[in-house]
Amino acid sequence: MANAAERVAALIEETVKSQGVELWDVKFLKEGANWYLRVFIDKTEGINIDDCTNVSHAIDPIIDEADPIDMP
Repeated sequence: MANAAERVAALIEETVKSQGVELWDVKFLKEGANWYLRVFIDKTEGINIDDCTNVSHAIDPIIDEADPIDMP
C-alpha cells in the first residue's frame, strides 16, 4: 500500500501539470508536534508566488475530497 505522500502525488499529478508546472515531490513529514503535507513544484523558467497560489487552489479540493492521509 502506498504511503500518504505517494497517494497524494498520484491524485494531484495531472492537475499540477494542467497548471503549467511539474510535480517535483510530495512529502508528509512530522515537525515538532505537527504533521505537514508539502508539495514541491518546478518549471523551467522558475516558480513564482502565482504558480504556488494557482496550484494550491487547484489541488486543495482534490485532497480534501479524497482524504488520502491516515494520521499516524
